Amino acid sequence: MALADREKRELEEIEQRLFEEDPEFAAKLTKPSVFVFLSRRTLLLACVVAAFLCGLLVVIAGVTWASVPVVVLGAVVCASVFAGLVVWVWRGQRNAGGLSRGSRSR
Repeated sequence: MALADREKRELEEIEQRLFEEDPEFAAKLTKPSVFVFLSRRTLLLACVVAAFLCGLLVVIAGVTWASVPVVVLGAVVCASVFAGLVVWVWRGQRNAGGLSRGSRSR
């Protein structure tokens, strides 16, 4: 929905006052963030991969130090990430198939 001419002028005046009152803050608002160009799913996938890699690093550290509790901790992290991904995909497939909680037929 397009804005009316009066509303456009009001927004331009507000923007101009913002630049006059606090130019540093206004500059931060006009500079796009790196995360603006990435979708939510891409950021989530990057975090999942990072968590899995951290778990693998903990496993490797545990093997290097010959520490069973550290190896177990890393394995639990890796398994949790994998299980979380499986559940996330399963829920997405289930909802895409029309089997949401309220629409099951008996």
